[in-house]
Parts: sequence; C-alpha cells; structure tokens
Amino acid sequence: MAEANRNYRRGNYDRGSQSRNDYGRDYRRMTYIEGNTVRHLETMPDNWEKEQENRQKREERERRERQEQRRRRSIARRNQDKALIMTRGYVIFLTFAAIVTCMTAGLYIKLQSDITIRMEHIGSLEAGVNSLKADNDATYKRLVTSVRMEDVKKRAVDELGMSYPGEDQIVYYEPDYTDYMSQYGEIPE
Repeated sequence: MAEANRNYRRGNYDRGSQSRNDYGRDYRRMTYIEGNTVRHLETMPDNWEKEQENRQKREERERRERQEQRRRRSIARRNQDKALIMTRGYVIFLTFAAIVTCMTAGLYIKLQSDITIRMEHIGSLEAGVNSLKADNDATYKRLVTSVRMEDVKKRAVDELGMSYPGEDQIVYYEPDYTDYMSQYGEIPE
C-alpha cells in the first residue's frame, strides 16, 4: 500500500509492482461517486514517509512490549504453578504445623479451665474465711457483752486476792518522743 501511494503521488502507474489488493484500494480512493456526494481525494502529507517509518517503529516497539508482557505472564504463570505444587516436604511441614497448632489450642483451653476451677475454689475459700470472721466477731461481741468489768474486778480482788499497786511499785519513764521505745534492761520491781 505504501508503495502504491508513493507511486501514485509521483505519477508512476506501474501496476505490475502492486498486488491485486493494493490496486483495489487505490481504485476505491480514486473513484468518483456520481451525484451530489463526491469523495475528496486525500492529500498526502509531505512527511508521509517519515510518518510511515515512525508508525512502523512504534508498531515494532508495541509488538516487542506485547511479547515481553506475554513472556512475563508465562513466567508468572509457571511460578504460580510451581507454588501450587505440594511436595512431600511441604505436606509434612503443614501436618506438623497443624499438629502444633492443635496442641497449643488444647493446652490453652486446659489452662483456661484450670484457672476457672482455681478461681471457683478461691471464691469458696474466701466465702469460708468471711463466714469464720463473722462468727469470730459475733463470738467476741457476745463475750464482751456477757462479762461486765465490775464483776471481773470484784472477783479478782475478793477471790484471787489481787490488789491495786502502791506508790512504791509504780515506775515512771520519760519518753524521748520517738516513734518507738527500746528496752535495754530489766524493769525494776
């Protein structure tokens, strides 16, 4: 086609160099249509040959890019196929990983149940301690309210022969106003 256009532009009408399809295309370009619709002959640009060369280079570059993309896709497809293949070692590894995961999950559940049981046991022990404290407090209050101090004093003095200390039996100490006192010797009688 390019040859036919160049020949037509230059005025060379050597039909022997053109194929049958090229002739048909040129014929359609140069034929007039009767009536009020007339095709205008396309004028060829001055730099038509350069444009054709640029177009051919662009088409060649695009073709190479498509080939490169096809090659990359085929490589990627091969890599995906390789990745999907399960070898014996991979199956063994997955089995081992599944067993370890199941054992870890079982151990976790067992520990959770042990913790729950221990918490319930601690709760029951705390309830027992609280009930014993309540019993002790009730017993203490009962004892305190059942004994009057006057009766204790009368019994101690009358039956046991106890007496109040005399002035010579009382020893006074002067505190040094610290938080505690240290005893370095026996208290005199």
